[in-house]
Amino acid sequence: MSRTHALPRSVLSAFGLASGARRLPGGQGGSWRAGDFVLKECADEGEAEWTASVFSTLEGPGFRVPRPVQADDGRWVVDGWAAWEFIEGEHAGRNGGRWPETIAACEAFHAALGGVARPAFLDTRTDAWSRADRMAWGEVPLVVLPPFEPLVGRLARLLQPVELPSQVVHGDFTANVLFADGMAPGVIDFSPYWRPAGFAVGVIVADALTWGDADSSILGLADHVQEFPQLLVRAELRRVLELDQHTRDGRPSFDQLAAHEPTVALIESLVTDAQS
Repeated sequence: MSRTHALPRSVLSAFGLASGARRLPGGQGGSWRAGDFVLKECADEGEAEWTASVFSTLEGPGFRVPRPVQADDGRWVVDGWAAWEFIEGEHAGRNGGRWPETIAACEAFHAALGGVARPAFLDTRTDAWSRADRMAWGEVPLVVLPPFEPLVGRLARLLQPVELPSQVVHGDFTANVLFADGMAPGVIDFSPYWRPAGFAVGVIVADALTWGDADSSILGLADHVQEFPQLLVRAELRRVLELDQHTRDGRPSFDQLAAHEPTVALIESLVTDAQS
């Protein structure tokens, strides 16, 4: 669908919301706040409807989620827009990322998702993130542009089979957690994939090492996760492959490669130790 980012008055009316909405910063410019609600433009209406259905009944403990809002006629999506309750909280940010709390919330969230069936739209997504994810998990050939070959090659050499069940996971958990005093962490901007639950923790750790303030001690927060070294390899591999795929889509990302070098080196050491 075409993403316009301009919020039509008809959409506000359909959800029973007053005018005066304001665009929220961040993301791709497609989110607006109207009072106690947030309206988001949907890249895929089928995925948005599925997400609303899942979040309408998803419960903690250990996390909270925004509830979707139904339009006056009962729909979750109106003209490419979905409405959600606004939830209180602030991002931890890259410095002081509250990693123990983030990982605990991630595990609680995925425990609650354990029985959710695999959605069919995962097979038809063609965005850069989905393409990178399929390559990281060996579902399509691992082919990258020359600048990305050294790091991708180093990670690919570490890959071993993973014998874990898959489920619906939030594939971009790290920056989508909100913290508020006296409340469980809030989980927002669901990015569904079908992978082992521990892979979501792997993405958090990879992100924390590359972009956060974390050092190697964060690995201790995941030492209980089954086959974690291999999940971490795939998490970091997916992040590097995303840079390659964004570059192919006209968003050059060569300048971000250097930040991944120390993370790849640490993962090489971790996997070598695990295999010895």
